[in-house]
Amino acid sequence: MISGIHTTKPRTQRYVDAFVKGAGGNKIHQFRDLRNLPEGELVMYGILAGSGEIYQRCVSENKNFYYMDHSYFANAHDNPHWLRVTKNKHCQNEITTTKTDRYEKYWKRDLKPWNKGAKKILVLPPTHAIAHFFKVENWLDNTLKILKENTDRDIDIRQKPYNPNVITDHVGATVKVDIPTNHQGPIDWTDYYACVMYHSGTAIQSLTNGVPVFCDPNVCPAAPISEHDFTKIESPKYEDRIALFSSLAYNMWTMEEMANGTAWSMING
Repeated sequence: MISGIHTTKPRTQRYVDAFVKGAGGNKIHQFRDLRNLPEGELVMYGILAGSGEIYQRCVSENKNFYYMDHSYFANAHDNPHWLRVTKNKHCQNEITTTKTDRYEKYWKRDLKPWNKGAKKILVLPPTHAIAHFFKVENWLDNTLKILKENTDRDIDIRQKPYNPNVITDHVGATVKVDIPTNHQGPIDWTDYYACVMYHSGTAIQSLTNGVPVFCDPNVCPAAPISEHDFTKIESPKYEDRIALFSSLAYNMWTMEEMANGTAWSMING
């Protein structure tokens, strides 16, 4: 039996509804009404409005859950609404298949050669919400210290353009508080020798553009072909991007595929 956690917003709630329907469930829970976790497995979208709190409770209580969020290659809100769905974790951080058909059909892209001649390092800190959720508020300071001890390359830091603060509301849910947006324009990938991040969908852009990634091993989709030890900043990994992208293509689905049970059967097949 599976049920969903209400997102409080119609635009995102439709994703939870679709997955629950495709998995044979029919129950949606409001976070503010839950004192204990309901029976069966749970699905939630994102980490705000109580979904993140349920995610953490599922982890602490060793309960199966399905986490959904924007896909690895597209914005979830664009038709046909591709989303990633991972069982018992935040994202797919290991290669689960090397079959290329789904990648070639939907996501095949021109991969630029590895940009080994560039000079600078791009650092992408976690958003306020992610830093709060995973308790890595000191990630940027710690990372810059390590990098400066191990390289003399110039370092550029870019915050995500839309990066609201977060607070805990009256029912214990994490909610966002908008702050001014810092638009820095598009990234010129030709400048960068490496991209260092905690967790970011921009990892896919980086790899596509030939810039190797350094990242957290647990919460970044680039983890299987990236270096996790930041002291090795002068020794990036240049591994098989098509293998990674093919695996990720098998770990995200359209809203139609979620509603008709395709996503459920592929995850649990």
